[in-house]
Amino acid sequence: MAINPFTYGNPISDPARFFGRQAEVEQIYTRLLNAEFESSSIVGERRTGKTSLLNYVAHPAIATAHGLDPKRHLFVYSDLQMLDQRATPTRLWNRLLRRIAGRIDDGGIKEGFIQASEQEEIDSYVLDDLFRLTDERGLCFVLLLDEFENVTNNANFGPDFFYGLRAIAIHHQLALITASKQELIALCHSDAVRASPFFNIFANINLSTFSEEETRSMIDRLLEGTGIRFSPGEWATLEDITGYHPYFVQVAAHFLYTAHTRRESPQRRKQTLQREFEEEATSTLADYWLHSDDGERIVLTALALLARQGQAGKQRFSLSKLERLYQRSAPTLSRLAKRALVTTRDGGYTLFSTAFGDYIIREVTGAMAEARSYEEWLRENQSMVHRLPRTAREEVGRILPQIKDAYRGFIVDWLSDPQTLVGAANLLRGVFGR
Repeated sequence: MAINPFTYGNPISDPARFFGRQAEVEQIYTRLLNAEFESSSIVGERRTGKTSLLNYVAHPAIATAHGLDPKRHLFVYSDLQMLDQRATPTRLWNRLLRRIAGRIDDGGIKEGFIQASEQEEIDSYVLDDLFRLTDERGLCFVLLLDEFENVTNNANFGPDFFYGLRAIAIHHQLALITASKQELIALCHSDAVRASPFFNIFANINLSTFSEEETRSMIDRLLEGTGIRFSPGEWATLEDITGYHPYFVQVAAHFLYTAHTRRESPQRRKQTLQREFEEEATSTLADYWLHSDDGERIVLTALALLARQGQAGKQRFSLSKLERLYQRSAPTLSRLAKRALVTTRDGGYTLFSTAFGDYIIREVTGAMAEARSYEEWLRENQSMVHRLPRTAREEVGRILPQIKDAYRGFIVDWLSDPQTLVGAANLLRGVFGR
């Protein structure tokens, strides 16, 4: 049986199967190679390849090729997803020090790290003494801290922890490479932590989607020796639904490859691809939607509706057009572009994937499947609706019956701005046919 070369779900561990991200890789190594041995913060949505990137830069062959000495530059990975809200700084250092000890050959220094890892209290002076010894031996440590938001969001990790970690990083040969869904300063549990100079030691590296060239190179390489090639029509569908997102490309290519091995007809292959892709992609698309604020959801919905009107294709929508639908589009689009949920080109914007637009419309609508009727919802939310101008109330009455209960308040908020009411209402009615 032919082995499918396209995989998804687990991070990439074999550097031969790592594609793209070369600009990001170079930026990380450039900061490690400079005189200050500087830290980086990798930022990207779920399944954008953050862990795969950490694995790649830590691989001895890759580090050597970029000028690091694997005997001196020691990478230590820790998955902080396992860090729960009961964890403390000492508990974290217990684990990190044991991991670091496992990378040290010098028996005396190794033992010092092991003994420190067993202490019930680990303060900055203990850590300073330990890393002074490794500095003297010419050792440089790179801590790869995956899911670092589980630290910044944890109330047990106060300003003192971050001041101490920053001091160790800037005074010793210790660099941090964190990975998180958002920029670290946006993920702090308190203003006191947010104000810490700890965050100043990082360069943010936002992970975007792949380029068309990176996507084609990856697929062509993985198809080598299989005897299978995707047709131009299949390429077009794959690019349309994945938006060059590395995870979604692997998912779509996996199902398309499987359809080829079954010798399905071209039409059947396309049906298989679209059906299987939607089923697999929905949970990740739902995560992107769930972690969007109301302003982001308004812009995402507007882009999905514009596409549904048949205006999208390769077309992108100007900022001025979007501002006629939602006044705060400019800063919102900037955030969404950083999250790689919208793409920009030639001054225009669109959703990164048509599949995301389809998901949004399915999610926002679907009122007919709910147990509670629109009339019942309206009786409980009269005050919300009656705060709107009369013209807005009329528009709301036409649109809300088709909106899912959970999003009716969100639509009311959107239509409450008199300056964008007409444009937004026309867009909503144009898609919903009322």
